[in-house]
Amino acid sequence: MKISKFFTILLHPIFMPTIVIFVILNEVEFFNIFFSTYKKLLYSVVIIFTLALPLIISLYFLKLKRIKSLEMETIEERNSPLFYTILVMILGYSLFKTIAYLSTYLCLVYLSSIFILIIAFLITKKWKISLHMLAIGWATGSFIALNIIFGSLYYWIIIFFFLSGLLAFSRLHLQAHNRLQVYSGFFLGCLIQAFLILYFNSSISTISIFLSNIAFLL
Repeated sequence: MKISKFFTILLHPIFMPTIVIFVILNEVEFFNIFFSTYKKLLYSVVIIFTLALPLIISLYFLKLKRIKSLEMETIEERNSPLFYTILVMILGYSLFKTIAYLSTYLCLVYLSSIFILIIAFLITKKWKISLHMLAIGWATGSFIALNIIFGSLYYWIIIFFFLSGLLAFSRLHLQAHNRLQVYSGFFLGCLIQAFLILYFNSSISTISIFLSNIAFLL
């Protein structure tokens, strides 16, 4: 039980964007070269808007007793934290893209994390899909797609498939989800992310303008 809890915390969805951005900026030669000067700035934006602020939002709801724990075990507990996290991440994207404009692929990695979160928000209204598996599926899909395009991420794909298996076992062992919720979470996140990066890169400009307008209104 303790090991399962450890992996649940270690591989929490809130850490996935930071991990993915860190890996691709350091392991993919293209990103390593073109963004060597801006790495710390990119890390800062990602950490603030996908980790720190969402964590603060969750702690705020925890203090209000709107959620019982950071795991947000029930459907009702997830709605508000997810909604405000989406808004915060949209604001973060407006900053991220001004730094990462040299690569639509890098912008799309951040942008797609918002899409996955929106999908999670919509599904969660009716069904308790595994957010942990959705997030690690998104990360794995990112590595698969970028490895096809740029290479050099093969070992990270293997590592994340292994970690996904450990996380799936942990969520099932803790009885936080059933098998369908766990497996559908992973494959949905992985397939959508890989598909977006490989086939919808050209649409990023339109999507970016749309989210920038939302950020401006906020």
